[in-house]
Amino acid sequence: MLDMAEPDLRPYLDRLARLPFVRAVHLHSKDAVGLTTPEGQTDLPVLYRGSVLNAALVEHMKVTATHRPGLLVLAPVIGSTPGEALAAAGVNFVDLAGNCHVRLGDRYFAWVQGRRAEQRAPGEKALRGPAYRVFAALLAKPELVSATARSLAEAAGGVSPQTANDVRHRLEARGLLLRTRGGSTWANGGYRAMLELFVAGFPTLLPGLGLGRYRARGRNPEEVEAALAPALSRVGDWRWGGAAAAWRLTGYYRGDATLVYLRDPDATALSALPLIPDASGNVIVRRAPATAALEGHTPDTVHPTLVYADLLLEGNTRAREAAGEIHRRFVAVDAQAAP
Repeated sequence: MLDMAEPDLRPYLDRLARLPFVRAVHLHSKDAVGLTTPEGQTDLPVLYRGSVLNAALVEHMKVTATHRPGLLVLAPVIGSTPGEALAAAGVNFVDLAGNCHVRLGDRYFAWVQGRRAEQRAPGEKALRGPAYRVFAALLAKPELVSATARSLAEAAGGVSPQTANDVRHRLEARGLLLRTRGGSTWANGGYRAMLELFVAGFPTLLPGLGLGRYRARGRNPEEVEAALAPALSRVGDWRWGGAAAAWRLTGYYRGDATLVYLRDPDATALSALPLIPDASGNVIVRRAPATAALEGHTPDTVHPTLVYADLLLEGNTRAREAAGEIHRRFVAVDAQAAP
């Protein structure tokens, strides 16, 4: 769940209780709800989101639904665009206005869209780029949660120790981290919740990471990357991201574009790469959001959580399926270990 502090889910339960085929609603926990119909009770896993859904988060919810069948998304406002996207993927949802998509087997189905919210979604204090860089570091190295502020700041690519401390305190206030005598530690489900925070904010972080889009000789990604790798090694520390990394990790999806992350990009060195600036080119170059994120499961790929966020932004079915594979094989395993 994205908001670890106990949310008030009663308004959502009330909306569910008004569905014509629902006789009673039972909240088992913040992660599960039971709906009683004339044929018995159906239990649904719950995912609560305390503010507006963006495209990246909707893609994440689609992936989540593949390993949490029947997923029910609760959010204050779910507009027509995210609602249609969730419904098309078979994801259940309900918002405070009563917009919903709920399917229970083949017999019970409700889809309401177009109702205006009775109240505005509660606002969240905006997170800035440095905070998301700290998130990226913590996702790549969960053990940093108990590190010194200086160590965490360095792993986040050189943000200030004060920023690292502020982010940690904010996560404690949200309930994602717990304060102990030995320092911070992960709350149950905190790593998964931070992943959702990072996915939701990744589009905000991207403008500060972009170093350019280029055209390389050749159209075949394998040829492009084979020619590009030696030149990149002369530039400095680098790793493949996005579909290029996903292909190396799973062999499932290649895509048309090549994404590269650099640790300490230098403008002069970049100009020496065999690339031509092109806004629609087949090579994308970005600054790594965190030094720790360059440490992936293979020597030439970024951390899977960053690969996952990259793929969600592509917004197509194949990329989402590839994101699901990355999540299943790597991200979910890291989340379980964090916890």
